[in-house]
Amino acid sequence: MRNRMYLVLAALLLCSIQLQAQTLEKLAKEDQSPEQRVNGIVATFSSFVEGRATTEGVLRFYFTIEDKNEIGSFLINLSTGTFIGYTLVIERPEDPKKLKITIKPPPEDAGDSLREGIFGKLLELKWPNRPSYNPAPPASYPEPIMINLTDVIKIPLWVKAGTEWGVVGDQLRFAIDRPKPAREFTLDDVAIKLTSSRLIINGEVRSGEREMNDIEGPTPSFYVPGKGLFIMSIRPREGHNFQKIGVAEGNKISFNYGVDKYEWAGRDPVIASGGKWDIWVLLETSYQPSPDLAEAYKLLSKGNCCTFAIADPEYYKKPPPPKK
Repeated sequence: MRNRMYLVLAALLLCSIQLQAQTLEKLAKEDQSPEQRVNGIVATFSSFVEGRATTEGVLRFYFTIEDKNEIGSFLINLSTGTFIGYTLVIERPEDPKKLKITIKPPPEDAGDSLREGIFGKLLELKWPNRPSYNPAPPASYPEPIMINLTDVIKIPLWVKAGTEWGVVGDQLRFAIDRPKPAREFTLDDVAIKLTSSRLIINGEVRSGEREMNDIEGPTPSFYVPGKGLFIMSIRPREGHNFQKIGVAEGNKISFNYGVDKYEWAGRDPVIASGGKWDIWVLLETSYQPSPDLAEAYKLLSKGNCCTFAIADPEYYKKPPPPKK
């Protein structure tokens, strides 16, 4: 089973390397219409509201189970502590213009993995006295329905969001998933992957008792309080002061910066092909993570630092910030 967790707002939260502190509440206001793909169909999710309710403070994230044609949708309202989840099943009947849609509870183990992840810790941080941090189901599950491919469906999730009466839910649109055109292979298509990883600084494990969630992408990064944001790449980035000071070998990236030695070790090879490779490192000393994010990671790892992310490649397409 290939189970992929998509943390849509988390991607914005964790991947941003803009040189300013950001809050969860600010990011939660940004309009999202994420696309999830299963069974040759693209399902586009957005929120809808009725009455005087709002989606302010609502964070959303997803998982897919491809061999079961399932998409899980989860929403957290940090202002009220509401945490709701469900599974969307998309089947394709013989008529190519039709879809069969089923709404059902999420997998039994989804609550455990989500509760132990970064969003569960954010919920725990905001609502420390809740009796349970498991996602609640919607008010009811409708019977499976047959729809036209062009139909829009709405799934009411909760009422009285915030302090105002109203309904908040998911609105879904569907389309055939068209194959992407071929493109040239680049070094950015070679992912750096750290699975079940730990951060070691000067021989001391600094990421806490628990192994961190998987990090995979062209520019993994970690933030160390008092030092800054370290961003790694398998190539230099034009206009930015990346230094060739690191090495990826086996399951570990290691480099020295100043008087400190950093080792980021995972369970599997960092580069899928194996071997020993140069790693370029950039230190952004002005970066500060969201205070909520930093506190959530402390809860997650029981450690004395740090935050982890894939730095946004779009950052490197912009001119570097002016030097002061």
